Amino acid sequence: MSLDTTIWLTWRQHRWQILGVAAIALLAAWSLIFTEFAPSGVGSMPLAGFYGLMVQFGFGAIVGMFLGAPLLARELEERTYFVAWGQDVTPAEWLRGKVLVLGALVVLLAALVGAGDGYVGVRRSWAGFEANPFVQAAYALLGLAIGVLVGLLTRHVLTAIAGTLVFFSLARFVLSAARDYYLPPERIIVRWENTPVLPPGALELGGGFAGPDFDPVSVPDNCALINENTCMRNSRAAIGTYVDYQPVDRLAYFQIVEIFLCAVLVAGCLFLTLWLLRRGGGWKPSRSHRQLGDAPVAGPAPVVVAGGAAVVVGGVAAAEAEPEAGAVAVLVAESDSDPDSDIDWMPEPEPEALPEQHVEPEPEPEPEPEPEAVAEAEPEASEPDQSTPATDADKADG
Repeated sequence: MSLDTTIWLTWRQHRWQILGVAAIALLAAWSLIFTEFAPSGVGSMPLAGFYGLMVQFGFGAIVGMFLGAPLLARELEERTYFVAWGQDVTPAEWLRGKVLVLGALVVLLAALVGAGDGYVGVRRSWAGFEANPFVQAAYALLGLAIGVLVGLLTRHVLTAIAGTLVFFSLARFVLSAARDYYLPPERIIVRWENTPVLPPGALELGGGFAGPDFDPVSVPDNCALINENTCMRNSRAAIGTYVDYQPVDRLAYFQIVEIFLCAVLVAGCLFLTLWLLRRGGGWKPSRSHRQLGDAPVAGPAPVVVAGGAAVVVGGVAAAEAEPEAGAVAVLVAESDSDPDSDIDWMPEPEPEALPEQHVEPEPEPEPEPEPEAVAEAEPEASEPDQSTPATDADKADG
C-alpha cells in the first residue's frame, strides 16, 4: 500500500479524532506560549497557562485514548478487518502504515504543546521538565503505542479507551517516580547552627539528620514525640542536618534519559502488537478459512433413508454403485474450523437417529376383468322336411 493511499485512508477513517486532538493541541500551545509574554510578573502563572499546563501533562493520554485505542479496537469490534486485511495488504503492513502516519502527526502536535511551561517569562527549572518538544513527543508516541496494544487486546473501543488511560497514567507515574534518581543526588551537610542553602533552580529530594560519620541516621523512638531537632541535638545522636537535591544542570540529561525510556516502551508495545497480529488468533482474516484441501476427507458411509435419499454427515463418501433413478444425495460439509479464527465454532450436534419408517407397500391395482368371450350360437337343428315321406320307424313310433 502506497504512502498516498495510507494517508488518504487514515484521514478518511480518523479525520474527526485528528481534528479534535489537533484543536486541543493548538489551543494548549497558544495558551502556553502566550503566557510567557504576558505583562504579569515573572514566575506567575495566568489562568490560561494553567489550563495549557493541564493539557501538557495529559496530552499523551489524549493521543492514546482518541487515536491509539480505536485504531485496532474499532476494526475488531465492527469486524471490518475482514475487508481491510483480507485483500492485498497484510495486517502488519496495514498497522505499520497507519502508525507511521499518525505517529508523524502526533509528534508535530506534541512539539507545539511542549513549546511553553505556563509561567511568565523564560526560565530553566525542574518545574518545566515536561515543557520540552522532544519530551512531549516521546509521551505522545508512548500514549499512541499503549492505545494500539490495549485496543488489540480488548477488541472493544470503550474498554480500550479506559484501559489506555489507566496504563498510560501508570507508566507516567513510574517514570515520574524514577526521574529523581536517574543519577545519584548530591548532598549538602550543615551543622546545627547553619541552614542548608540549595543552588538556584535545584530540585530538593528530602533531608534528615547526619551522624558523626556524615551518614544519615534515623530518629530514635524517644525523640519521635517531641521536637526532633532539639532532641537529636541534646542527645548528640547527630551533628547536623543534610539535604539531597538534583542540580538544575542535570535537567537536559534527565530529559534525554526519559526520552530514551519512552522510546524503549514504545518499541516494546509496538513489537508486542505486531507479534500478536502476525501470530493470528482472533484477528486472522477470513480468506485462509476459505481454502479448500487437496483431497476430500473420508467420512461415514451414506445413510439411506426412505424414498431413496442419501445423507452424508462430516465428509464425502464415495458410493460404489450409482444411485437409483430418483435418489437425492444431501451432503453436509464439515466446517473447516480454524483454531486461529475469531469465530467460536460450536460443535455440530450429532445427527439424531431417524426413526425407522415402516412404509406400507402400495396396494397393487386389481386387474380389470377381461371381457367374457361370447359363445358362438350353435346352429339349430333343422326341422324335418315335411315333404319327406315317413319311414317305417316313424310309422311305428306313431
